Amino acid sequence: MTSPLARSSAIALCIAALWSCASGNAPPSPSATAAPSPAPATVPASAQAVPTSSAHPRPEPVLRNGMVLIPAGEFLMGSADDDPLVYPWEKAHEQPQHPVYLNAYYIDRHEVTNAEYGAVDPKHARNTKVSPCDDCPVDEVTWFEAQAYCAGQQPPKRLPTEAEWEKAAKGGEPSGTPRNPVLLDQYAWFAKNSIERTQPVAQKAVNGYSLSDMLGNVREWTADWYDPIYYKLKVRDNPKGPAEGVRRVERGGAFFLPHRGVTTTIRYNHPPHFRLYFLGFRCAQDP
Repeated sequence: MTSPLARSSAIALCIAALWSCASGNAPPSPSATAAPSPAPATVPASAQAVPTSSAHPRPEPVLRNGMVLIPAGEFLMGSADDDPLVYPWEKAHEQPQHPVYLNAYYIDRHEVTNAEYGAVDPKHARNTKVSPCDDCPVDEVTWFEAQAYCAGQQPPKRLPTEAEWEKAAKGGEPSGTPRNPVLLDQYAWFAKNSIERTQPVAQKAVNGYSLSDMLGNVREWTADWYDPIYYKLKVRDNPKGPAEGVRRVERGGAFFLPHRGVTTTIRYNHPPHFRLYFLGFRCAQDP
């Protein structure tokens, strides 16, 4: 049977434009056993990144084992003060916007799937209602299990820092979140088009870094502890978040959230032992 990933070759080319609080309770659970996973699924050629400006075409992405190289450099982290998509109660958590410099790193082209995760942890109980298919993103994974999965890859990977996740999600753009929900529909699974469940990865258009599903589908664990006012420190070089905490940062929104809950800058968080039906992850790796 043809994989849903293969069928995504029918997707139209990416649009040349900008693209673009839920909480839950679940009992703690043991971590997954780290082990090598199968090679990640191949993203179709038709889903390659396209230039956001004809005057400044982007180079071809540098790929490695299902990952994309995010180049070293500076970007603006957080939301602009006049961003109309920011909820008023979230402004203090994702502002002030400030320059951040990151070394180069690799990040997975798409969220870790049920098939990929199941090959490492066959005892993981798939949520057949919300994320039923092999190529759907894995969910109900604790932060510890996500980190163990990444560390068990060869060569070892890790969860991306919050700053790494945001730079990748913005795709080289100032915001990276479409203002128009019609345009967001080209890039993300969210309440407008998928309110009841997740969808197979890599079906939507990719962003400027050739990454799929950075917005919507499942929310993604990051490596950082959560501090609601961490941005006030304006840490510039390779920030890794607070040294300690009780909740880990999650990013990207989720399939059931509205437009304003699915942006590159909104910051979610939960205790690391939580398993949630809308929470998955992708891995990063040093060059």
